[in-house]
Amino acid sequence: MIGRRGPTRAEKGEVRMRLRPASFLLAACLALPLAAPAPAAEASRPQLADAVPGAGGTTYLDLARQVLPDLAPEGSSYRGRTVIDMRHVGGADMGVPPPEAFQIFNVAVRPVRAEGRDRLLLLFDLGGDEAEGFAALALLDPAGEPSLLDAAQVAFDRWTSFRDPAVIPLGPGDDLLLTTSTHFNSQQGYATTAMSLVRDGRLQLVDTVFTFDERLCGFERVQVPAFRAGARGDRRYADIVVTVSEETKLTQEDCGSSDLPAAGVRTIEVTYRWDAAQMRFLPDSDALEVLAGEAATRF
Repeated sequence: MIGRRGPTRAEKGEVRMRLRPASFLLAACLALPLAAPAPAAEASRPQLADAVPGAGGTTYLDLARQVLPDLAPEGSSYRGRTVIDMRHVGGADMGVPPPEAFQIFNVAVRPVRAEGRDRLLLLFDLGGDEAEGFAALALLDPAGEPSLLDAAQVAFDRWTSFRDPAVIPLGPGDDLLLTTSTHFNSQQGYATTAMSLVRDGRLQLVDTVFTFDERLCGFERVQVPAFRAGARGDRRYADIVVTVSEETKLTQEDCGSSDLPAAGVRTIEVTYRWDAAQMRFLPDSDALEVLAGEAATRF
């Protein structure tokens, strides 16, 4: 991991305290454009009772129970209270305990290439407390009777989903995995995108990218991240190119004597390159850290 970006749990909790319960629905409606992208179109969302293709009658519920052992049907959904022990992909100082109970309607599923093999990813967003959610990402071998290879907590904020696109090929046998964690209030939207790889059969974090949207009197500012593979050369992995496009628009609202930012567009780009000696991706600048620091002053 290069370093954590984004608001701390205390800062996120402070933001939520600004919202009164009666205003939650209105705040959610106003903030929808600021939220992170919806789950990737290429990630399917089968029902847990559905059979896994080519798995001899195994269902997604069977797979889910390898991570959530006591998951059981209840009406139109499934409920559970138990999660197997798992680390947070961001390190030992990250994450929160799983909720005491959780409800699931379906599961986000995405095939991925990892270390030259076909693997299957299952993502379960279990919710959690107001400050931070809990999302379990399971890595499975789909061959024969699917078996669990690894599982990690991947929530960096309240809601977590696969990004669109969810994977970016970095070579013939390895994909970069993208998940996004978000929360929002009536004026601000927060998103942390985690870039991960499978190495030595385990999910490993490359880095996180924090982006911040705001809509205040007189202006709107939106930051949109994009991810693509760059040059590869003779390296095992292609470069990871991260671009954040920030657009500031002025509105027609009368804000009195409020100071307004200048309208305009700027682009921040950072390239991560695989360092074989250190066995990790390294960024070519701290521009994303600087951008996150600027946002933190506006929370």
